[in-house]
Amino acid sequence: MKSPDILNTSFSDMKIVFDSQRTFFDAGHTRSYKFRLHALKSLRTAVRTYQEDLMEAMALDYRKPKTEAFLGDIGVVLEELNYTIRHLKYWMQDKKVLTPITFMPGSSKIIYEPKGVVMIFSPWNYPFNLMMTPLIGAIAAGNCVVIKPAHETPHTALVIQKLISDTFPSHHIAVAMGDGRVIGPMLLDNFVFNHIFFTGSAKTGKWIMSKAAEHLTPITLELGGKCPAIVDGSARINSIVKRIVWSKLFNAGQTCLAIDYLLVHEKVKEKLVAKIISLIKAWYGTDIATSPDYCRIVNKERAAKIISLMEGEKIIFGGNYNLEDRFIEPTLIEVNNLDSPIMKEEIFGPLLPIITWGNKEDIVRIVRKNRYPLACYVFSENEEMINYVHNNIEFGGGCVNDGIIHFANNHFGFGGVMSSGMGRYHGQSSFETFSHAKPILKSMSIVDTHIWYPPYTDGKLNLMKKVMG
Repeated sequence: MKSPDILNTSFSDMKIVFDSQRTFFDAGHTRSYKFRLHALKSLRTAVRTYQEDLMEAMALDYRKPKTEAFLGDIGVVLEELNYTIRHLKYWMQDKKVLTPITFMPGSSKIIYEPKGVVMIFSPWNYPFNLMMTPLIGAIAAGNCVVIKPAHETPHTALVIQKLISDTFPSHHIAVAMGDGRVIGPMLLDNFVFNHIFFTGSAKTGKWIMSKAAEHLTPITLELGGKCPAIVDGSARINSIVKRIVWSKLFNAGQTCLAIDYLLVHEKVKEKLVAKIISLIKAWYGTDIATSPDYCRIVNKERAAKIISLMEGEKIIFGGNYNLEDRFIEPTLIEVNNLDSPIMKEEIFGPLLPIITWGNKEDIVRIVRKNRYPLACYVFSENEEMINYVHNNIEFGGGCVNDGIIHFANNHFGFGGVMSSGMGRYHGQSSFETFSHAKPILKSMSIVDTHIWYPPYTDGKLNLMKKVMG
């Protein structure tokens, strides 16, 4: 099926939208709890209404199974909405903080206020989730928002556009459509946003950061990296194999958090590899290309890139592909050369390099060749080993004896470190990302005990030393 054509939003249309959002925000309409709560509940209703359309759109874009579309894109958005709706009133409250004795009598508090008109760019791999989750935080914080869906998943982008336009006036939430290579520069060259949120590649993230720097605009970057899974000799292989395979092959490996490569202790390598192969066959059959539970790569360009990474590698399972169909079979690769292309960049597909290790120092050395991954997973029953990994490897977040599911925990923020990103979102972290935490210290005007006014005296200085340490 031919993909639908999507017209690029024009500068003139965008200017009308941006100016109307700035006016609407400056008038204070988005600030009240009532307004924000109504907007979030309206979005929740819309997501429920459009969920079948969204699942169908993702199937058209890259044959994403309905279960994966709901679990990875729609269900997590509904959970985020429910969590935010329950906690919004508390998050919005002014937070009292202590006041140092030097400023007494007085009181201190933090006011969370919206930033203004914010911009959200989303990627194609989870085209609904990675658009809506930051949008929920931006709405909760009281902002006006422009969103830009990924053009690589056009059917889903069109459903998002309809969902938003049917739910919100454009002076509150608006959608910029079209090719990101055209629309991105148009937006960031001509409009000054109060926050920019971007999920995607490090290359584009650097460009976004350079454009934001022109106006000192705060940004959040959710990027990626080569996420390792470390399996030691104490791991319960029969229990963890499903978690490893699912964490890798969900969405055909097109997940920024997916296990990029396996670091397996020599003691359990053969058993684990055999179990992985057996499980792949059990889940997807012997003719994986016909499995309804296995999705496709988003486009032929991406598929060709992934296929090229197999060249010259030792394939121990899989390796079949059909470029026209954008199908790549789950493939296990034994890696002996850490400088091979497959170990130099994020795979973002269903290839799983396997590296054997014998002592824990090897792990740190290998991971640091691709430093600062977005996630790291440890499969072990040894607390000393788990702590060693956590204390010696820098990564955004992760799991112990599981993979990728920490993303869906609303109770802590999700994000990277250094090259895998900056900033946090999900739950309260999203609210705080799109808010300005304004500190206010109120002094009592009826009493003035400040000792720092001139004329300065030795007595005042000595008192300051005693009070301030």
